[in-house]
Amino acid sequence: MHLYKNFGKGFVIIAVYVDNLNIMGTIAEISFTVEYLKKEFEMKDLGKTKFCLGLQIEHLKNVILEYQETYTKNVLKRFYMDGAYPLSSPMVVR
Repeated sequence: MHLYKNFGKGFVIIAVYVDNLNIMGTIAEISFTVEYLKKEFEMKDLGKTKFCLGLQIEHLKNVILEYQETYTKNVLKRFYMDGAYPLSSPMVVR
């Protein structure tokens, strides 16, 4: 479930998964939202998300990178393909 609130110049998005929240948006609105939620609920701020649903997330200065290696390995394992060997398959150009 996602919740979205527009503050005029800023915004905040809250992604809810079971009992975890991922709060995204502009800095001021994130701060306001977190303080409001802390007044209403008992909660811990675990900092920036590093893993979410099998995806690794890296926060850099002006970009957020998402790595799918763990997710891909889990999918391969689920379908018993984790022991398969990769082979090159040349692409035919016409």
